[in-house]
Amino acid sequence: MLDARQRPENLLLTSLPSAERQRLEPFLKFVELPTGHEITTPGEPIQALYFPVNAVNSSVHEMRDGSVIETGLIGAEGVAGVQLWLRQPTTPAHNFVQIPGSAWKITASDFIREVRENSSSPLNDLIADYVHAFLVLTSLVAACNRLHSVEERLCRWLSMVRNRARRSEFSLKQEFLAEMLGVQRPTVSIAAHMLQQAGLIRYHYGKMTILNSTGLEEGACECYRLMESEFDNLSARHSRQAA
Repeated sequence: MLDARQRPENLLLTSLPSAERQRLEPFLKFVELPTGHEITTPGEPIQALYFPVNAVNSSVHEMRDGSVIETGLIGAEGVAGVQLWLRQPTTPAHNFVQIPGSAWKITASDFIREVRENSSSPLNDLIADYVHAFLVLTSLVAACNRLHSVEERLCRWLSMVRNRARRSEFSLKQEFLAEMLGVQRPTVSIAAHMLQQAGLIRYHYGKMTILNSTGLEEGACECYRLMESEFDNLSARHSRQAA
């Protein structure tokens, strides 16, 4: 599970050898990302990749009837716009900033030239490991949405967002939360009320506060530990390699 005290930066970038990080520094721009900022838009060229520090991005798919379901979360453990690394100039996935925060940005052209087409860049192997972990996450999300209760999924989702946002209080629209869980707004309202009654969270006027992170994790379905353990293993492996 992501630990803000151990990871004050984006995990992929901090796992780079110092010489490679210095080489890429001129192409990386530190930016603040507001809620709703578009990372990828279905069918449109990917313009840049983002390595979040404490922003949290949601990858979602929109159906013809207008319904939306989240298929993945991206935070300090990864990179948004990774489809470009897979040599895909566009993607059907819609990725946007769910929780505002900071990130490192690199333009598509700089990334292709300095990383993707540069076989000597260690960032390629790091991204490959991350893509595998992200694919595990997306497959578990599909199973989770089918098998587990809304309350369990809400605990799982809030715990994962807290880990990636690196703070226990953040702005969150209830309609966004309903979309992320693939349920109607009244359903998520009831689930959130139950968590409030249990003293795990406080939600007031669009502000979510995690009051008991341990209790929230205990209330999450098994998917939470499976998802986060994949990224923990990734982090441990990178730490050993860096050492």
